Amino acid sequence: MRSTTTMRTAIGTGATACLILVLTAGCTGGAGDATPSPSESSATPSSATGTATATPAPTPAPTETAGPVALPVDCTDIVDQATYASTFGDIPLNPVEFGGSGTSSGVVTPTTPPAGAGARDVVGAATELSCLWRDPRADVSGISVAMGHLEPAAGAAALDGLASQGYTCTSVHEGRSCQLVTPDPLYPVDRAQTYWLRDDVVVTVDQTNVPTDDLIGSIATRLFG
Repeated sequence: MRSTTTMRTAIGTGATACLILVLTAGCTGGAGDATPSPSESSATPSSATGTATATPAPTPAPTETAGPVALPVDCTDIVDQATYASTFGDIPLNPVEFGGSGTSSGVVTPTTPPAGAGARDVVGAATELSCLWRDPRADVSGISVAMGHLEPAAGAAALDGLASQGYTCTSVHEGRSCQLVTPDPLYPVDRAQTYWLRDDVVVTVDQTNVPTDDLIGSIATRLFG
């Protein structure tokens, strides 16, 4: 049997411990029955208060790249109808007597110029449309128009080559034109050879005794608007 002194000591010790718990976390009848206060519950996950993820910016649509200027496939479509009538009139188009098709179609297949080709051969190899107006009954009178695509650097080099051969070159219709006028050796008429380059389009006009009024300008309007 424990002594009274021992019992009092134990009670006093328990009361003291309970007082300490009250001051800190509260005290109930049993040490194992204490319910944690709300402040003792599980901590809120850090992700609940984290910084919101930025929404990625929409990917811009790809920019459309303009393709090559579409060339006409019919020789009667190289200029507007009024200009065509006033320029070419009733001159036979692509006559078979001069190797033409006898039709209004002028489509031809471009070729690769040979190594070391001159300026005129480089331009000629790029031809995609070739048209000839010439009367078989005429001696030298006639006019031809050819068109094709030529990489701008190659086109510029070709026209530089023409300039070195005596062609007169000027800036016209937002492009560059090089022209050479020579007298016909047999007839009292002149032959005018004109090369016009704009972007990747090259146009050649070769005319003898067929006057025109800014034909290059009319072709430029037809092609580029």
